[in-house]
Amino acid sequence: MTSANFSDVSGICGSGSGTMVSANYEQNANIQELAISTQQAANYSQRSGKLSFSPIPATVSDLAAVIVSSYGVRITWTAPSSDISREAGPAANYILRYTTSGYISTEEGFYSASDYAQTWIPLGSGAAESKIVEGFSAGTTYYFALETMNGHKLLSELSNPVASFALMPLAPMNFQLSRSGNSVTLTWIPPAGYQNRIPFSNRFSPEYPYEIKEYMVYRATAPADAEWSHIGSVSSDTLTWTDIIGAGDYYYYHARAVNQAGLSIPSYARASEGGGIYFLAPDNQSIFEVPQAGVGAFFSSSSDPMDVYNIEISTHEEDLGGRVMKSVEFAAFRGGLQADPSFKLSSKGTLKLFYAKSGGAIIPSGATDTKTLSMYFNNGARWLQMYGIVNTAERSVKLDTTLLGRYQLRTTERSGGFSADKAGLTNRLITPNGDGKNDTMVFVFDNPQEKNVKGKIYDLRGALVASMKPGPVGNSLLWDAKSGGQIVPGGVYIYQIEADGTVYNGTIAVIR
Repeated sequence: MTSANFSDVSGICGSGSGTMVSANYEQNANIQELAISTQQAANYSQRSGKLSFSPIPATVSDLAAVIVSSYGVRITWTAPSSDISREAGPAANYILRYTTSGYISTEEGFYSASDYAQTWIPLGSGAAESKIVEGFSAGTTYYFALETMNGHKLLSELSNPVASFALMPLAPMNFQLSRSGNSVTLTWIPPAGYQNRIPFSNRFSPEYPYEIKEYMVYRATAPADAEWSHIGSVSSDTLTWTDIIGAGDYYYYHARAVNQAGLSIPSYARASEGGGIYFLAPDNQSIFEVPQAGVGAFFSSSSDPMDVYNIEISTHEEDLGGRVMKSVEFAAFRGGLQADPSFKLSSKGTLKLFYAKSGGAIIPSGATDTKTLSMYFNNGARWLQMYGIVNTAERSVKLDTTLLGRYQLRTTERSGGFSADKAGLTNRLITPNGDGKNDTMVFVFDNPQEKNVKGKIYDLRGALVASMKPGPVGNSLLWDAKSGGQIVPGGVYIYQIEADGTVYNGTIAVIR
């Protein structure tokens, strides 16, 4: 069987343009009777005998990898057949290899990569395989590929190449500042994990350099819409930095954690004077300032990052267009890892969204601005107009609020003075049963000149029931369905909002 025009094609013997295979021949590993003939070689007549054909296993084509811990990666794929030509039994074993050099796309690259030792027993063809491979730092990018072996010790083709990409760390926590004369001292503690909320192996001592390699310190002359300059770096076990500045200098500072994958987002910022903190969005143009009276949840004397909170701001560029100029979301995380939707600030912070203009036109996260811009808040059920104070000089809109969540800056129509209407009422029914739903009524009004606004509640006979209290945003009032500390009887009540001689009335119902 060495003539020039004789070849073996997957168990089929071909000669010239003719192919002759016994009709009952099956492509499997059984020993079968096989007849072969040729018309090309005069001295090679029809022969017959025994031939065993052993096909290779099927190729894995859906290999996937995802980091699941600071030291582990989940590898998934569909179990292949032991026979590439048909559905057959399970493979005998797998060979998984990995490298940090790049994608494994050739046999040469596969066998030069490191072998991951395992004794996995392959599942039946078509089953979902899922394995956790350990000993892989989440701060390093790894590349994987897989081959399968069947009972005849034959190997499959190389699987599709995959990678588990390195994760950047969370921002430093408990970032504090003290100033003495010209000396500004910054301190912090390590973050508890990676940016995707996977915790470090030991949050008190992050592994060098995959979890934390170093810290970088930055400063600027403003907390937002400013150029942040890198002023120094320190090792992973150094948690302090001292800056020497002039007597009249005023700066803002933040720190970033660094590992093999890159830099974290910034920590909240601190000013060289004053005790508030500033949370900055990735666009450097959305900021949330928490005054000194409300920073307790973000500081601790403990070295455990899980004892303090952080607020992260994400931008939603997919919302931009039409009337929406900017869309941002504020969320609180305990230790930077655990989302806490029930977190509440102990005092109002100031949300400030900057906008851009091209000539006289306001452009997405680029008229008289005070009458054409307004902030909106999504309370989970609908978007509420929160108005806000427009600063045309710095091109910003600010809102004093205790509410975290999703905000948008939109173009809209405003009167330019105090105004109120029924759209400012969050709910017309109050059910004061303590379940956290509709326990209070909040009324939001437009107050660009920041006039003194009062709110009162009356019964249907006109008797005063209660005075409204400041609400969750600066331009709002709240009633908790109480009079003299006691919940009022169920029924219909009249609310009255008054500012500088302008009065707005409406009704609400208390249901018990």
